[in-house]
Amino acid sequence: MNNLYHKVAVASIFMTLSFILEPSEEVKAATITLTPTIQFGISTSFDRFNNSSDHLSPRYDIVSNATYRGSPIGSRLAEFNISNFFLAPNTTIRSAVFQDKISSVGFSFGERSAILGIFGYIGNGKAEVSDLTRGGFLSSVDISSSSRGDTLNFDVTAFVNQQVSNGYPFAGFAIRALDSGPYTAILEGTDALGRSSLVIETDDDPEPVPEPTTIFGSALALGVGGWLKRKKSGQKNKTTSH
Repeated sequence: MNNLYHKVAVASIFMTLSFILEPSEEVKAATITLTPTIQFGISTSFDRFNNSSDHLSPRYDIVSNATYRGSPIGSRLAEFNISNFFLAPNTTIRSAVFQDKISSVGFSFGERSAILGIFGYIGNGKAEVSDLTRGGFLSSVDISSSSRGDTLNFDVTAFVNQQVSNGYPFAGFAIRALDSGPYTAILEGTDALGRSSLVIETDDDPEPVPEPTTIFGSALALGVGGWLKRKKSGQKNKTTSH
């Protein structure tokens, strides 16, 4: 009979350990939409000798490569403050998407080819002409068949993660025309001010959270362990008395 009690007690302890070794994991997700700290335009003009020069432009809604008839090339730039992500070391950026919207696309000479590319650079919260040439290519979107109100989504996840990892507080982006066109795209932005947005989805790294069954199981293990100890001690006493 004592052997039966012993087997039941051991089985209970192993069952308890299985609860302890399988803690629950809770994952918290969040979607954060950032607006630019600064958004600006840069125009690239050419003289009669085809020498180019870049200038800050008050029109940050124009992206074009319309170099015909002396029209300048237009680029749209934005910088976002991402320093808040430094304060959450357990947070993983699962997705980062630069969003904008088409207002209109104008083509010349009957051509209907239009591809916009996005370039990422280390920003500083200031509008600088040099930002146009400091970026690295990230992704592109074909807008040849786009209509007014269509949303543009540029995947910039890897770049944003790299910026956060390196501790750079500002992520800068430049949208430029990639193909020969010529065409002009007007971007109306995603908010009332005509600005772009950066939509970031995050996950909190899971941390083990004890289940109520685990807590109960731990208490059960302690109780069974104590019972076995007392049982063994009682048997010893009986043997000694004999």
